Amino acid sequence: MNDRLTQFGVLSANFGFEQERAAGFRMFGDEKLTKPNESVRIHTPSVDFPPLRAVLDTNILVSCALMDGRPPRHNQRQHDALRRCVERVRKDHGLLGSAQTLAELRATLLRPDFERYQRKAARVRFCEAIEAETLLVTDPPDVRLCRDPNDDMFLAVALAGDADWLVTVDQQLLSVGRVGRTVILRPERLLERLD
Repeated sequence: MNDRLTQFGVLSANFGFEQERAAGFRMFGDEKLTKPNESVRIHTPSVDFPPLRAVLDTNILVSCALMDGRPPRHNQRQHDALRRCVERVRKDHGLLGSAQTLAELRATLLRPDFERYQRKAARVRFCEAIEAETLLVTDPPDVRLCRDPNDDMFLAVALAGDADWLVTVDQQLLSVGRVGRTVILRPERLLERLD
């Protein structure tokens, strides 16, 4: 497993196990993901609910940030599923991303036209929280698997980070269905599988 993660740049080739722990990288069992942190957190999974390792597409995170505290405009079930999905992944400390996915989130969420839904300060705080919580996958592979090349970065993170799930409402990504062992699905479908 560690050889495969090293191949995709998830493990730092310059650090040994003890050096990474001393440097404050987050640990998940025997796997190490490069995410500097002020304190080392070792997550012990519950027997009933194994921790999620998931990639959340930008549209999922932006929707969650903009709906914060607002009543749903459309389907209550979809609204609740999206919120619960994001909360579950964040609670499990299993959000996977890359510098590229985080940059897209920040650029999208901080567009001036979103000011009418959420003040900029709240959107900046949301971005900062997601950036702090995200387990960074460094040097994800260059893949061409999706009809929309802008979505390939999410597939690359899912492959390199060995994600369980890639959650999206993007039809181009959903049409891929699976990449490696990562299942690509909508928030409602993820919650159905977890319940």
